[in-house]
Amino acid sequence: MELLFSNVKPCEYNNSSFSEAFELGVVNSDEINIATGYISEESLLELKSILSFYAENNQVKKCNLVIGMHGREGFTRPQYEAAIELGRFLANSNLGGVSICTAFRFHGKTYLFSDNNNPVFAILGSSNLSNLVENRQWEVDTKVTEEHALNELLTLHNDLTAKACRNILEVDAPESFIETNDLLQDRIDVDKADSDLYAQAENSLTGVVFDLPLKATEKSNLNVYFGKGRVATKTGAIRPRHWYEVELIVPIEITSSPSYPKSGSTIHVYTDDGWSFKCKTEGQNSKNFRSENDLRTLGRWIKGRLERAGCLQVGKPVTDEVLDAYGRRTISLKQTENPDLWLLDFSR
Repeated sequence: MELLFSNVKPCEYNNSSFSEAFELGVVNSDEINIATGYISEESLLELKSILSFYAENNQVKKCNLVIGMHGREGFTRPQYEAAIELGRFLANSNLGGVSICTAFRFHGKTYLFSDNNNPVFAILGSSNLSNLVENRQWEVDTKVTEEHALNELLTLHNDLTAKACRNILEVDAPESFIETNDLLQDRIDVDKADSDLYAQAENSLTGVVFDLPLKATEKSNLNVYFGKGRVATKTGAIRPRHWYEVELIVPIEITSSPSYPKSGSTIHVYTDDGWSFKCKTEGQNSKNFRSENDLRTLGRWIKGRLERAGCLQVGKPVTDEVLDAYGRRTISLKQTENPDLWLLDFSR
């Protein structure tokens, strides 16, 4: 048995994390059986990218996923679209399937890795599949290698799938989806903007506005998810580019303005829909505009707005048609009298 801890300040350790153990399991197995209480659209797309990479390189990895709680509690539209995307990929590739638990509220989290029909190891604990890509909260898991326990987990997964679940591709689509304003909820370094402070910022606008262009080309920084992944040196696994990984490339016609934040600057932004986080400008001529520490914060804000407007389907490229459907091809960066505070506007 080995304990797996989250690695979040101020409690940081040298042990393996859930995501590293998961990657190691993928590398050393040819079948993965997952049963998890909750999923996120990003984790499902991450899993699909991993399985796609190995399939394209003639290293088949089968996967059977059980989604536990959403069958009773519902999905957001992006979650459902990502689950269908993964389910279709697995079915069309003969690599497994995605099932929804419909008999009861399944809240377990089990990840079983097998090779040549023999269980290798399993992960049990508090991590939902979303912990594959998000470290928003502290989790503790256990890596299990005892043969008896592994065989019991395999029986459990098979029984759960056969007796309590239905394949997501055989279930009618939800008549409605969960609608929430939690686009950036619980992300590290993101807060809800105080309404009074936001009003003060609006009242202190200088009139200087930079319209940052959104480029929808195949290899643009809105579509890096479709680019080449990176090798994780610790596990040897391929780490795909994240679905919400985004930074904007700003043309020199904008960055050359004396009012534009210079390279290396960190600014605090309030968004038009009420979020507060930090962004940075980097690179030659300050051309890279990104959220500080994690590119996915800005990316989730942009792509999430497109998704929730029904203009972008999860797992599909951002195209000119997507932006036209949304009605905007720029994001407005508005200067306030405080040089460290700016407003970001992506309203329709």
